[in-house]
Amino acid sequence: MSDKTSEHSYSSDELRAMFASVGDNVNVHRSVLMFSPSSIHIGSNVRIDCFSLLSAGKDGIYIGDHVHIAAGVYLFGSGGRIVLESFCGLAARVAVYTGNDDYKDGFLTGPTVPMKFRKLRQGDVILRRHVIVGAGSILLPGVTVGLAASIGALTLVHKPVVDFAVVAGTPFRVIGERNRRILENEKELLQHEKRQKMSGE
Repeated sequence: MSDKTSEHSYSSDELRAMFASVGDNVNVHRSVLMFSPSSIHIGSNVRIDCFSLLSAGKDGIYIGDHVHIAAGVYLFGSGGRIVLESFCGLAARVAVYTGNDDYKDGFLTGPTVPMKFRKLRQGDVILRRHVIVGAGSILLPGVTVGLAASIGALTLVHKPVVDFAVVAGTPFRVIGERNRRILENEKELLQHEKRQKMSGE
C-alpha cells in the first residue's frame, strides 16, 4: 500500500525515515499526529487511519503485524510502554492511557502543575494477539488484555482481561468467550503468507 507516494498516505521511504522500525505494506494516513515517532516500532501489514494520535514515551510504542488502528484512536505512551501484538484491531475513538492523575487523595491535577503537587498512576498497556477493542473504549494504565480477548464498544478497561474473554460495560463484565478457532486461522494465514513469499508472489 505504502510503496507508492499518495496525497493521503506516507510513502515507504517517508515511513522508514520517521519510525524506529517499520515493516512492509504499511499505510499511515497523513493526518495522523505522531510524537516521538523515533520510539515507535511498526510491523508489516499495518493500517493507521485518519486523525489518530500516537504519542510515544521513553518506553516506546510497539505495533505488530496485521494491526488496524481505526480513525480517531489515541495512544498516549508518556507513562509506559504500549504494545499492540499482531492481529490486534482498535475501532474508532479508542483511547489508551499509560498515565493518569489520582483524583481521590487531594493531589492537584493536570500538566501545568509541578509534579511534586501531583500523584500519577503509570503503567504499560499490553494487548496480546487478536485483541479487538470496540469503538469509544478506554484502556487505563497497567492493563493487559489477554490473548484474543474482545472489548465491547464504550467499555472502560481498568483491570486485566483474561484470554478469549468477551467483555463490555463500565465497569466491564465478562459476557462471553471467543472461539479458539482463531488460532487455527492464524496458523493457516501465516503458512499462506510463507508460501507466497517463497514463490515470489
